[in-house]
Order: sequence, then structure tokens, then C-alpha cells
Amino acid sequence: MTGDVTRALRLGTAAVVAVGLVLALVAARDDPVELLFYFTVQVDLAYLVVLLAGGGDRLRTALTVYLVGTAVVFVLVLANPWSRYAMVANADARGTISDAANLLLHVVAPPLAAAHWLSRRPRVALRPAYALGLLGYPLVWLTVILVRGALGGAEDRYLYPFLDVPRLGYPTVALNAVLFAASLLVIALTAVHLTRRHGR
Repeated sequence: MTGDVTRALRLGTAAVVAVGLVLALVAARDDPVELLFYFTVQVDLAYLVVLLAGGGDRLRTALTVYLVGTAVVFVLVLANPWSRYAMVANADARGTISDAANLLLHVVAPPLAAAHWLSRRPRVALRPAYALGLLGYPLVWLTVILVRGALGGAEDRYLYPFLDVPRLGYPTVALNAVLFAASLLVIALTAVHLTRRHGR
């Protein structure tokens, strides 16, 4: 792609992410600190910084993989009315502003990020070991959420219904974590494959 298209994708994606984050903050104005524990918010904040300030290919690839992963989970699990973990049935998780934030951060931003990454793929081919290493941050995040949930007293302290230990139990939560890790690994390996093809 030309430099103009890449630049337009970068600025457009940054605008979408920034507006989505602002809307999410407005929706969570009663407890804005809680918002920072969400995986999507952490990734989008980091990605916005990279878009505006720059970042290496490996970091940019990692954040793009995470963004696409959040889109898959949101569309297939959280926003799917036939999913047992659908949040659409949770009145506390809905509202015009919250819905708009979720749409921008989970549905609009990830494909834009993927398009921007494709327009500026890493020049050096990545190895499969890199894809496996991308599971490190989600694992740390999951550990923090589970420990926080075990120590906390709020009903929604686990943030996501598929991590709700009191309702599901640790075996089911562990199975969910493995399934999500596997889907993230597939996305990461796809990115690695695309860099190897690009490098030829």
C-alpha cells in the first residue's frame, strides 16, 4: 500500500480507538479505575500510544494480535445472544454509550488495526516462538484478575462471565482460558506466517 493509505489507516484507527476509550470512560464514570483492569482497555491504550508515538514491529504485531483476539471473543462469545456467556443479557453491561464504546473498540478498531498492520508488515520474518511468547501477557493479566477476584468482594469482580469462578468453578474457567489462548495462538501464528511470506 502507498504511504498515504497507511497514514490514513493509522490516523483513522487512532481516532476510532481514542473515541472508543473516551466513551468507555464516560460509561464507567462511577468507577473509572475498574475500567483499567479490562484486557481490551489495556490493549487499546497501549495501541493508541504506539499509533501516536511509534513502536517496533514486534510490539505493533503483538498489540494487533491482541486486538483481533478481543474482537473474536466479543463477537463470538460476549455479544452472541446464543452464547452462555453473552453480556447482552446483562443490563449493567449495556447502555447507549457503553454499546457505542464496545462497537468501536471490539468491532471497528480491530479490523482497522489489522489492515494497518498488513500495510506495514514487519520487514524481518517472525518465528513461531514469537507467537507462543505472545501468550505471556494474557497469562499475567488472567492471573491478576483471578487473584483480584479471589480477594475481592464485588459480585462482578471477575469482569467477564467466562471467568466467573463462583458461578463456573475453576475447572471451567481454566478450560475457557485454554480455549481463548488457543484462539489467540492461531491468530498469532497467522501473523507470523504472513511476515514470513512477506519476507520472501
